[in-house]
Amino acid sequence: MDFERALIEYWQGNSLTQGEATVIVACSGGPDSLALLDVLNRLEDVLSIRVIAAHYEHGIRGEASKADADFVRKYCRANEIPFFMESGNIPVVTKITGESMETAARRMRYDFLDKVAADFDNGVIATAHHADDQAETVLMHIIRGTGTKGLSGILPKRGNIIRPLLIFSKADLMAYCREQGLSPRVDETNFVADCKRNQIRLELLPLLKKKYNINITSNLCNLADIASADENLLNELTQKAVAELCNTTEQNRISCRTADILKQPLALQRRVIQYMAQYMETSLSFGHVEALRGLIADNTTGSSINLPGDCQGRISYGIVYVEKIYSDFLKNDDTIKGNSLDMRLNPFSEILLNDGGIISSKLVHSLVDEMPFSKNRIYCDASKSGRSVIVRYRRPGDRLLLSAGGKKLKDFLIDEKIERNRRDCLPVVVSSLSGEIIWVAGVRQTKVALVDENTKEYLILSYKPKE
Repeated sequence: MDFERALIEYWQGNSLTQGEATVIVACSGGPDSLALLDVLNRLEDVLSIRVIAAHYEHGIRGEASKADADFVRKYCRANEIPFFMESGNIPVVTKITGESMETAARRMRYDFLDKVAADFDNGVIATAHHADDQAETVLMHIIRGTGTKGLSGILPKRGNIIRPLLIFSKADLMAYCREQGLSPRVDETNFVADCKRNQIRLELLPLLKKKYNINITSNLCNLADIASADENLLNELTQKAVAELCNTTEQNRISCRTADILKQPLALQRRVIQYMAQYMETSLSFGHVEALRGLIADNTTGSSINLPGDCQGRISYGIVYVEKIYSDFLKNDDTIKGNSLDMRLNPFSEILLNDGGIISSKLVHSLVDEMPFSKNRIYCDASKSGRSVIVRYRRPGDRLLLSAGGKKLKDFLIDEKIERNRRDCLPVVVSSLSGEIIWVAGVRQTKVALVDENTKEYLILSYKPKE
């Protein structure tokens, strides 16, 4: 392979820079980044770039770490390459932030590189990720669980970061260093299987290559290339669907008609839902996406589900809302700011409440052999309550339907002599069919969804307060 020619074609084919650019090469002194720095320095005129080296000394490996920095500095001086450096103490940082060593080092390193890039017009950061890194990343994403975005792996360009070496293997870069007479530094920690990425590099990939497919690295890189192209197309279709279907005019929420989402192909349903979450500055796991899709398919007014990022998905009259959850109620409602709960309780499942209590649910066709009714255990007619119910805390305007008639929940709690500081911690169970309150858990069942002689399916709800 003509190394320089291949790099030029890859660079131009992926438009890694536009016009004259300053390329800040992140150089550790190892074979990958040294090869990148050396070849870009040789190709400055061809690529219309100015090359600068940047080295972040993490303070992890003691004298060896300082020797790496000195090596890069001397190389740059000998080759007349501008050199920038910053030192940190990652072990101390991790004690303060609780981050892993790898995460903290990466964050601090990129903060430094961003600062250097900001000092130059049209400055971009070049990292030495190569094909082996790409294979490791894709495999790591597969193991962790991912979609096409994760299968895309490391992109040639993301923001102001470029990866010019993704078409080259580690062996290619080692060969380049030998041919150019370079003697790169060796980081011994790369050969210790003490983190997930190192385990994949040192143990799993060699096993897959030896016992299953000698071409596993190139195949994973091809998969990343295919997935990246598919992801780009699906993103375009998603943006078009979102522009047509979603309403973003209301503050703190985004909405869409449930019927419009359900008309879309399954892939776009999931992506529109994920977009709605991202619009609210959160992201959803596959489980969350599917749970919200189920809520949309049920299309029951009043049903909702808690989502990450203090958000909820909620159905109201054929519209799904993804919105922030706020519990800033009116001052005269005596509610506690920040105390929020709004979750769907499905049969044969349980919900862990904010205070550590548990509400559980099950469906039966007979009450024979069941434990007796109590304030912490009730029976409902599932045809009236819904097989799934909503568990939440009280809200302004809540009312109960009792044997003596209707009553404000606030007044009921006062009459029951529930201490003021407990009122916001009592779970309220609501019918998923009517939106009416079925039960103030641990206090009273209402007249809504009571069993009678015609009941065929019983929903049994149990409440276990925190001890």
